[in-house]
Order: sequence, then C-alpha cells, then structure tokens
Amino acid sequence: MNTQLILKRPVHVSHENRLEKEAVRRVLTFERFCRDNALWEAMRTCYIDESYVHTSWFHGSGPDFIEALSKNPSRAPHHIHSILVWTHGNRSVAIMETTLEQRHNINEVPVDLVMDVQILYRLVRLNGEWYVAGWTTIYEKDNLIPAYPTDRINLHPSDFAHYRQACQCHAYIQDIDGAVCYQDQPGQDRPETVDKLYEEADKWLLHG
Repeated sequence: MNTQLILKRPVHVSHENRLEKEAVRRVLTFERFCRDNALWEAMRTCYIDESYVHTSWFHGSGPDFIEALSKNPSRAPHHIHSILVWTHGNRSVAIMETTLEQRHNINEVPVDLVMDVQILYRLVRLNGEWYVAGWTTIYEKDNLIPAYPTDRINLHPSDFAHYRQACQCHAYIQDIDGAVCYQDQPGQDRPETVDKLYEEADKWLLHG
C-alpha cells in the first residue's frame, strides 16, 4: 500500500500536535455518543454542511444522515476500542476501531447483531475547531447472537450464502427488513477496497 502520512508508525511530535490529535479524538467520541443517545442537534454541530457519509444503509450528506437517523427508532450503541489520528495543516484523517450492537427479532427470537468495523473519518479545522468532513465504514466481521443462551434462531448456512463475508449477518437483517444495503462498502473480505480508501484519504490529507 502506498501512503505517505497515514498508517505510519507514530513518532514523537510537538505538544501542540498532541493536543490537536486529542481534540480530534474528543470530537469523534462525542459524535458517536450523540449518535448512540439520539442527541441529533448536538451531533449536527460536529459536521460541516458539505460533509458526506458512506455506510451500509446510507450514502449522502452528513446533515441528511442525521435527519434519517432521527426518524429511525432503532439503536446501535458503539463500543469504541481505539482512534488513530493523523493531522496535516487544517486536515485530519482518523481511523476508529469500534463494535456496534443492534437488537432484532428473527423467527420471534430476540437476537443481537454484533459488528466489528473501522470508521475512516476525514476532518477539517475551521476557526480553530475540528469538524467532520466525511466518513466511510469498513466492515470486518459480524455475528448474530441470541439474546438468551437457551434460544435457537433456526437458520441455515444457505440463508447467508449470497451475502459478503464481512457483513453477511448485517446484510441478511437489512434484507428481511426490506432496507437498502450497499454491499459495495469497503471490507476486510475485499482488501483492495480498503487499500484504495486508505490511499485516497492519504492523498486528501497530504494535499490539504
């Protein structure tokens, strides 16, 4: 993979640069907290108007994404494991490692959809503050787990055969719910898509 700034080993940086990276982490942690707790107006303050969101069920602007979320009663709490940050001038790229969970019912059995994903963010600094300019989800793996260990979902491997490995449970849920699922999202089962996303983000950061 050909990147010049991102995915490189962290080195000693100035105190000012460390503070900027921590500021980026705080904004992203708050943005996910707002998403998990239906704080839509507060979440909106984290985005610029021209921002974009590319995830499994939505491709569009940041403001439109938040509007769509506000009309969706389902919750998907995020458990953040780490946030790596690279900055260059007034631009930043961050990679968040996170697990999200969503409760569903399959064959009248409550189940938890558990997804391990990366979220690759682009951010810009305006008037000294960091804002989300866009983000894309990278899918790693997912599972369907009965909420009660005594339950069985009674599904067959063939039910998942035509879905991508990195997000097959999620795609199955979207399908039975009649929802859109963009299966062309970057994923670990298609490493070339992840490499391309990293390289594009690196070029955007370098030339900011």
